[in-house]
Amino acid sequence: MITLDRQAAADLCMGATVLGTGGGGSPELGIALLEAAMEAGKSVRLTTAEEVPDDGIVVMPAFVGSIAPGAKDDRYARAMREKILTEESPLLVGLRLLESHIGRKAFAVLPVEMGGLNTAVAGILGALAGIPFVDGDTIGRAKPELEMGSYTLHGFPLPPMALCDVWGNRALVIQTQSFKSAEQIARALAVVGGGTVTVRCPVNGTALRRMAIRETVSRALAIGRALREAQAADRDAVAAVIAAAGGVRVFQGRVASLAWEDRGGFMWGEYTLEGTGASSGHTLRIWLKNENEISWLDGQPYVMTPDLLCAVEAGTGRPFTNSVLRQGLEMVVFGVPADPMWRTPEGLALAGPAHFDFDLPYRPLETVVG
Repeated sequence: MITLDRQAAADLCMGATVLGTGGGGSPELGIALLEAAMEAGKSVRLTTAEEVPDDGIVVMPAFVGSIAPGAKDDRYARAMREKILTEESPLLVGLRLLESHIGRKAFAVLPVEMGGLNTAVAGILGALAGIPFVDGDTIGRAKPELEMGSYTLHGFPLPPMALCDVWGNRALVIQTQSFKSAEQIARALAVVGGGTVTVRCPVNGTALRRMAIRETVSRALAIGRALREAQAADRDAVAAVIAAAGGVRVFQGRVASLAWEDRGGFMWGEYTLEGTGASSGHTLRIWLKNENEISWLDGQPYVMTPDLLCAVEAGTGRPFTNSVLRQGLEMVVFGVPADPMWRTPEGLALAGPAHFDFDLPYRPLETVVG
């Protein structure tokens, strides 16, 4: 078990944003909240799945809602910053609501995904509750829908789940018809409140070790550290990030067109890059649902979900979320292979192109990128 310091908090959020494939929440907010927790005397402790007792309860928190620009107004942002580290924190209220229902205290917290905010959320809730968060997550990237997690593949239900927002709305969902129903209920409340927090899927240590993707927090820390050190030494930060992520360069270009809409608690859209550098003369189109999901190179299907389509700013190597996309932004896109569980028939049914209603056969990253 290790305790994160301020530098590690920044590295974590930047690295998790790289793996977040355009979603996963604001890294700036993740860093600010982790630092605020530390300044308040809270310890942000990281543990391993192996250190969780067989009967120790682990919960999974996350923010739910659209990442589209303007989806959350200034009142929401102010209220979240004011309450997130207090006894009125929707994270802490949600945890206590869930614990009261199951009659057990949580031993640890597991990130549901990799993202600048949603990975940090696990550390923040752990700090508030005085428990560690686990070095792992449920998918190895960010994901637009709650049901897209390894708990689904292993048959662990999302309920009971607590849903809370900054305005005091609270709901405990005890049972749902399906994983999709759980997602729809959480998304509906996120639309009502402008965003919500869910604390869900309590599992014991034995179940955790079956379903968690291990050491993804360590991976994010290593990516963030590689970025920081490369920038400080005036080395190629983009190359450093790609190497630390275990990725392969896909494309470099400027955003030539961008279209999106905020609908149903998601940011939907697509953008087209005109190639620069080694990609000159080519175009890359990317379709997104909060996160980058499917790409087409010169009109032909290219890298696609569940493999990761990551993007960083050309030159600086700095990652960003799709909420700050703009025309003229020059970026480097690279791919990272999905965890093997997501390349199974069951994984592809849940997170592959067909899940998003695209009639495209999944082709692994390494078969389409030379």
